[in-house]
Amino acid sequence: MELISHQANKNPNTSTQLTPPSSSRYENQKRRDWNTFCQYLRNHRPPLSLPSCSGAHVLEFLRYLDQFGKTKVHHQNCSFFGLPNPPAPCPCPLRQAWGSLDALIGRLRAAYEENGGPPEAN
Repeated sequence: MELISHQANKNPNTSTQLTPPSSSRYENQKRRDWNTFCQYLRNHRPPLSLPSCSGAHVLEFLRYLDQFGKTKVHHQNCSFFGLPNPPAPCPCPLRQAWGSLDALIGRLRAAYEENGGPPEAN
């Protein structure tokens, strides 16, 4: 996707300058998330096309990403369960924080529609 904004130059003796727009942090993250999701679909066995992707596939993608989280989730039988700042390490898994998943879903929904997905199927 190439976007070029036209900025009028105040000096009449020079031509109009073309400058690329500066993408926001949100737009950059949305693009990265969309590319990661599309790569996930391509690497799926069997590979999936976007129209054949279901809600179950999206949940599978979220479960896949969960393993790369940074939030410690203690098991109920962990001695540090319920402690906000555990005094020592434990073998409990790191997971994606709820807020991170919520934001990711919002960015994927926006990217889906921007990439031709019908809103009623989102």
